[in-house]
Amino acid sequence: MLEFVRRNRVVFASGSLLLLSLLLLSVASRTHRRIDPVAGLVLEAMRPLQSVMAVGLAAVNDVWRTYVALVGVKQQNERLQRRVLELEQQVVRLGETEQTDRQLGELLQFRSNFEGDLQAAQIIGRDPLPWFSTVVLNKGESDGVHKNMAVLSPFGVVGQTMATSAHAARVLLITDHNSGVDAIVQRSRARGIVEGGLEGNCVMKYLRRGEDVDVGDQIVTSGLDGIFPKGILVGSVTHVTRGSRGLMQIADVKPSVPLDRIEEVLVAGAGARPKDAVP
Repeated sequence: MLEFVRRNRVVFASGSLLLLSLLLLSVASRTHRRIDPVAGLVLEAMRPLQSVMAVGLAAVNDVWRTYVALVGVKQQNERLQRRVLELEQQVVRLGETEQTDRQLGELLQFRSNFEGDLQAAQIIGRDPLPWFSTVVLNKGESDGVHKNMAVLSPFGVVGQTMATSAHAARVLLITDHNSGVDAIVQRSRARGIVEGGLEGNCVMKYLRRGEDVDVGDQIVTSGLDGIFPKGILVGSVTHVTRGSRGLMQIADVKPSVPLDRIEEVLVAGAGARPKDAVP
């Protein structure tokens, strides 16, 4: 105990003097018009200590106010950051909604050009294997989607259904090596079969050597395979190979549909055809 008092003697002395000055001031305030020289001396002696304590209390008060203000600013910043994130998410959602609405509007406009049964569907899966070109739709047999139905988009031919279940369908894209579309050159009416090729392109085979086919020609469906309606764009010719021998020539065709980015499609039944098509 004595050691504690010795270590803190300055504190105890200051406190004692402060208490003594407060006591003398209290007594002096109750004695009117009495001259108390001791009280005056004590008051004068305590003035420096009181000044130091006042400055210290003011500094502590300033530090406390600054701390409270910083805490308030931090909380406000956190609220603002959360609000900014919420607004950014809203912008993303609105942008995605706008993009979806635009795609659906294009699909509905494309649908209005046809007669017969066409079912709108969304692509919900893609084949991860590079040597297969298939996608999965969110519509199946319960929606009227069956095997060997044409799958179209506002850009042109997408492919055909190859397998279906109650609520889903797998589509063989025109770029798959197993795919085949009976097609014609729109300008010259030369006929051939468009099959899947390499690197996401197609080739038009079985073109007779004497047929007029050139780079830039548009390839459209012929309507003779019983799957695809007549006159739907397949793609454009990028290269023509004419060998020195043989009766046939081959044309490289770039698909008109961006198959790696498309999201919405139309599945066309057997009776579907463009409104302006000749029956």
